[in-house]
Amino acid sequence: MNRLIASKVLAISVGLLCVFLAYNHNKSSTYEIGGSIYGTYWKLVSTDYISDSIKKSIIDELDRIDLIASNYKIQSELSILNAAPANTKIKISKDLYTLLSLAEDLNRLSNGAYDVTLGSMVINGGFGPELLINTYDLKANKRFVISEDLYLEKYNQFLFDLSSIAKGYAVDSIHDLLIASNRPNFLFDVGGELIVSGSKHGAPWVIGIQDPIEFSNQAITNIVTDSFLAVATSGEYRNYSIDDSGIASSHTFDPLTSQSIKNNVLSVTVSSKQSAMLADAWATLLNVMGSESGLELAEKHQISVLYIINENNEVRFLKSSHWTH
Repeated sequence: MNRLIASKVLAISVGLLCVFLAYNHNKSSTYEIGGSIYGTYWKLVSTDYISDSIKKSIIDELDRIDLIASNYKIQSELSILNAAPANTKIKISKDLYTLLSLAEDLNRLSNGAYDVTLGSMVINGGFGPELLINTYDLKANKRFVISEDLYLEKYNQFLFDLSSIAKGYAVDSIHDLLIASNRPNFLFDVGGELIVSGSKHGAPWVIGIQDPIEFSNQAITNIVTDSFLAVATSGEYRNYSIDDSGIASSHTFDPLTSQSIKNNVLSVTVSSKQSAMLADAWATLLNVMGSESGLELAEKHQISVLYIINENNEVRFLKSSHWTH
């Protein structure tokens, strides 16, 4: 009888030990999934288990936004809009209205430095899809108008390019999906545009900002946060082309000069407590403007930004007063 009791006690003890070990493993571990989208990667790191159904929902949502904002897919809403004739009212989705509304707001407050109608320039510079190539008068006063009843009318035969804002919009959408799925603690990243939510088992998330002069994935500085934060970086250090004369051109164009940008900015990182879409667009805008004018505008609109610049062959950090990381 005593041997039977001893055996039961031993079995219960082993069982409790296994539960304890599993609990501690789950407490300290994270779950990571990812894939490819928008010509880059996506990655989710979560403290909670991510089921196959949630993963499928993430992939479906990323694909849905791709069929709205991609200028590489002929059947996307954006490509259909680009192919449409000028001076014609076109019905658009609520998603596209949201993207273009913010883009136009930033165009106005930056005096034209941020412009999503430069698709032709991007393609001709060797950075976009050669699906449609055309030109239009960048100096035209009227480009397009959108209305709250979800109609858009183009006044020139330009090409939209939403690469500076669509990834952030997708990150925001996946954030909402995960929160609705009761997964509040995670980091979600699409090609460097990301959101962190909650904490990592009670500890803060650590976000590394890429060293722009290193080709390895090496952080030059970190952001540490245990609450919602969206982060986006714009830079030319890995996305440029070299012509037959050996002259390098960046993938970001200045609409005011019709040329790829040339300044001492290595990278621009924007953090936002509002949305990844906002951080994504502002990072490009401030990259185009350069550090001096960009910091002035960032201060005016209370934007949290970190510039990494090359000054006399030395790397320097320039921060707005709202950058507190």
